[in-house]
Amino acid sequence: MIKKKINLGFVTATFMMAAVSLSGCADSNMRPQKNTVVNQEETETQEQILEEMTDSKESVPETKDLIEETTIEQMTIEETQSEYDAQEDKILEICEWEAYHIVDVELLTDNEIDQLFYAVEIPPQVQQRIMGCSYIENEDIALEELSYVRVLHIGFDGKAHIGELIVNNAISQDIVSIMKALYDAQYPIERMVLIEEYGGDDDKSMEANNTSAFNYRLISGTNKLSNHSFGRAIDINPLYNPYVRTASDGSIRCDPAGGAEYVDRTKDFLYKIDQNDLCYQLFIEHGFTWGGNWKTKKDYQHFEKVQNA
Repeated sequence: MIKKKINLGFVTATFMMAAVSLSGCADSNMRPQKNTVVNQEETETQEQILEEMTDSKESVPETKDLIEETTIEQMTIEETQSEYDAQEDKILEICEWEAYHIVDVELLTDNEIDQLFYAVEIPPQVQQRIMGCSYIENEDIALEELSYVRVLHIGFDGKAHIGELIVNNAISQDIVSIMKALYDAQYPIERMVLIEEYGGDDDKSMEANNTSAFNYRLISGTNKLSNHSFGRAIDINPLYNPYVRTASDGSIRCDPAGGAEYVDRTKDFLYKIDQNDLCYQLFIEHGFTWGGNWKTKKDYQHFEKVQNA
């Protein structure tokens, strides 16, 4: 419609100009005035066309840009979801690995590492491992009161290992936080597996320098339940931080026996826990007490947080 209108106006204007020129009209003042009006209308029409054409041309790249932006955004969303799924799969895979497995943390982001520190209800497969070993049916502590904790720790080999513990629900988040802080500080803990790996035998676990927590058992040399029985105590690097007491015959008893050379705490040696040690400081900050501060006996490996403490 626009083309027809424009062409008609242009032809009409041209015809009128030709007619005026041929007629030799005496009213010469009218010729430039009429011609000016026609030219003005023609110019305005042409400008309108150009403007419409320009707007039309400009709208094409704008629409194209919008489509491209939408496509890029969609691709970004899909890529982000794909990356998230891959990250989730990676974490789930590591969570299936057995404790003490080495983890190549160079391949993980900080966020992925954070996800490897957690406490959950004791999974069925873990319940099967501990039943009849570190846990027996009793009236003192129910399985529902205990949590399964998974963390990373730096081994004596300088590598990141998966660690596992069972602790009371009341201290589970304390333990996760402390272990994350120790990991971040590259604090060395040689081994951290459930005591089931040693048949529930505390002596064998300590001799292997295994860091452990829950074990439904008596305090060594007594008929009293240990706070380990309630999941409220943990032993760190026990070989280098032994349990020392005086026996009824006056002799010095050391558990584990292999830790005898570490009884003298005035000596300097690796992996020693004392009041200047980061491990000690973190547990104290979280409201735990240290066996190394006991008066009648010394349990340098031991930290506990009893109920209502």
